[in-house]
Amino acid sequence: MSRKDDVIQLLVGILIAALTIFLVVPLAFGPLPAGGAVGQAWRYRVDFYADHASEVYLYLPLVMRNYRPPPPPPVYPNDTYYSSQWGLSKIRAPEAWALSKGTGVLIAVLDTGTDYNHPDLSGKVRTDIDYDYINGDWDAMDDHGHGTHVSGIAAAATNNSKGVAGLGWEATLLPLKVLDNQGRGSTAELIPAIRDAADKGAKVINMSLGGAAACPSDLQSAVDYAYSRGVLLVAAAGNDGKSQTVFPANCTHVLGVAATTSSDTRAGFSNYGDHVSVAAPGTDIYSTLRGGGYGYMQGTSMATPFVAGLAALVYARFPTYTPDQVASAILDNAQDLGSTGWDMDYGCGRIDAFKALWDGAQGNYPVCLGARVWSAEGQGGGGAGEYVPGEVVVTLRARARAEGVFRVQGLASGSELLYQDRSGVQVWRLRVPVGQEEAVLARLRADPAVVAADRNYIVYAQR
Repeated sequence: MSRKDDVIQLLVGILIAALTIFLVVPLAFGPLPAGGAVGQAWRYRVDFYADHASEVYLYLPLVMRNYRPPPPPPVYPNDTYYSSQWGLSKIRAPEAWALSKGTGVLIAVLDTGTDYNHPDLSGKVRTDIDYDYINGDWDAMDDHGHGTHVSGIAAAATNNSKGVAGLGWEATLLPLKVLDNQGRGSTAELIPAIRDAADKGAKVINMSLGGAAACPSDLQSAVDYAYSRGVLLVAAAGNDGKSQTVFPANCTHVLGVAATTSSDTRAGFSNYGDHVSVAAPGTDIYSTLRGGGYGYMQGTSMATPFVAGLAALVYARFPTYTPDQVASAILDNAQDLGSTGWDMDYGCGRIDAFKALWDGAQGNYPVCLGARVWSAEGQGGGGAGEYVPGEVVVTLRARARAEGVFRVQGLASGSELLYQDRSGVQVWRLRVPVGQEEAVLARLRADPAVVAADRNYIVYAQR
């Protein structure tokens, strides 16, 4: 071998070694500093990941220019009525589905139940762990229709050559029935259902419902519990068409969802205010109906499961994300509508499913909310909403002796255990003399065994 060949071989070896170090060692990486001296060295950090399994080559000149491969082509489902679902196109669902289909993510739908026999839902519903809090049994069949429509938007069976597509293509549904056949319930059902959903492994909780009051402390306690277990909660902003706050959209760590039209304006019925975090399509939404059919509904109830379905896609693509990071991916990549940045009509904007998945979280918390908590209305007591006379809801600390607490208050005979979570925290409904609710609550809140206590507020489906 000639001396020239030896030099070439040596240079090739050095290049291979350099490339190996470059690829393996976590070097600092960023834009080249300006005005550096000749011969000055910098360290760079390079983070490599594969967008597609077929990409096996790495071109360092492109990496040095912050090159990013183009996204995969959109994925269009073959569902019969997909063309009637304008909301999916508006939020760029086909582009998003090329990145994630929500595989392995459970969405809890707290509503009127779900028609789990519907041909577009039967294979997606966890009927083994569903529950009916209205009737107290293990059968969350929908006897109203609202919950079935909501469920289809979030995660109807997709690409099955029939019916509609659900945004959470491969996500599964957990129906927990908290509203009756009139679309009405109370916090006595909602609070234990939130805790139950978290205990059963839901990553997303959809609440297309609300009551006109500040967030009750007992409800906030349940939300905090779910949030601590890695759950993202979303709720309807309300359909009064005015600056009217509603819970649970106004609870801290809940994304309040406003409704938009096909022309990206706020729907006339959609509430606005501090409790709005984000917006999604909510007018003329085509989805599953109770009894096996399909039809249109509108409301912030319909906008909310778009956000829930998107959250499922985000969790599946970024499985280590916290609820705050999922919220950032959704809110910080939304299409800004109205005034620049957050506003009372659209929150951070109308969701963009593709950008949420392509760009991911912009921070450990939603950047667009700035110093705001997830909801400015989430602190304090229950306010002056509509409530059930003579009933209060009480959450007791783990291992507290309920009979002792209630006997002291003279309430033992009117108590009903609603739920006990894995940690031993108990949720109770107490019947008290009408007109004495506030006096009883004051005594209960002073007891160290009580986490929270509030009136039993009325909750309605937000359609």
